[in-house]
Amino acid sequence: MTTERRALLLGALATLAVACSKPQPPTITPRSADVTGANAQGLGLRVHCVIRNRNAFALTVQRVSVRLTLASRDLGVTELPSALRLPTNTDVPLDIDVRAPWGDLPGIIAVSMFNENIPYRLDGTARVGGERLNVDVPFRLESTLPRRVLLGAASSAAPGIPPLR
Repeated sequence: MTTERRALLLGALATLAVACSKPQPPTITPRSADVTGANAQGLGLRVHCVIRNRNAFALTVQRVSVRLTLASRDLGVTELPSALRLPTNTDVPLDIDVRAPWGDLPGIIAVSMFNENIPYRLDGTARVGGERLNVDVPFRLESTLPRRVLLGAASSAAPGIPPLR
């Protein structure tokens, strides 16, 4: 085999190896969450995340799903469509608006009455991909919510009752 042919074959093999390499899932890093609303209907949170696409090609966040657990009570899942483009090797901010009905607000208040801060957890998944390949990328945020937010929501649920402190 000639040197020229050997170089051509090695080049073709290198191109094939790069083309067949498995794409890396992006990383999602939740930074914080802010309360956007708390009333008799439910709790609203805006979750601030950063996504980094580690591939040599752009991807798109197609959908985001977030499950909220407050005081060990499952408040359900929020599904959000998305069309966020992820360029290569760039941190892209993603704010996710979660809206969850209380389900059992009196029960949550009763369980958390002696705690100034109520623990919550957001378990999320972002569907990310391109035209032919999609992957679900998980993320999680654990923090606390001030009890006064719950008490304010309880007051709005029963307007004749003065707010508890």
